[in-house]
Amino acid sequence: MSQFGMQMPGGRSKRGASIDVYTFLAFASVVFLATACVFMWIAASKVGPDGSPFAKQEAGRISLPKRGN
Repeated sequence: MSQFGMQMPGGRSKRGASIDVYTFLAFASVVFLATACVFMWIAASKVGPDGSPFAKQEAGRISLPKRGN
């Protein structure tokens, strides 16, 4: 009777769960997207007024920091 359960679909498998290629690709894409968000945050902080990445520049009064800062 103990072998009957092993032959049924969905029965217990001797292998444990393993990471497949799709799981790795999903994890890698999350890492790359998070890195891109950090780089964009830094870039927006450099050109935003008062160093704020979410503040908008006023039309006709766009000011950028001098290079080298």
